[in-house]
Amino acid sequence: MARIPKPNVSVLVVEDQRLLNWSLAKSLGKWGFDVRPVFTGHEAVAQIENSWFDVVLLDYRLPDLDGLEIARRVRAAQPNAVIFLLTAFQLNELAVDTGLIDAYFNKPLDLKQLRQAMKKVLCWRGTGARMAGATRRQSPV
Repeated sequence: MARIPKPNVSVLVVEDQRLLNWSLAKSLGKWGFDVRPVFTGHEAVAQIENSWFDVVLLDYRLPDLDGLEIARRVRAAQPNAVIFLLTAFQLNELAVDTGLIDAYFNKPLDLKQLRQAMKKVLCWRGTGARMAGATRRQSPV
């Protein structure tokens, strides 16, 4: 697939499944995004405290920290970051705080849906607004 024309957009990928993490990082990189992959919640928190990210692609279940706790930390430190949650669970099973995440993807992940969502990020990023509101609860994005 061709690159998505974009200004520098940084993406933090937080996924403990190494093959999925690698696949996401490789795809996002091919599409032209600046990607930083990490495998644990603690690594994610350290990155969030030390670097700015436009998008955080976050697994719901990590071995060390809960994905929603990490989302809360992202939202506190970087309120304009777009947060996509990856989950193998139905959204109605999640206790998602209002406005905490911007959208979610069910596993197994459809890369075409992710690509479309990343294109939307570029549109919203240009306006300086987050992808919040009604789109957050649609499945997916």
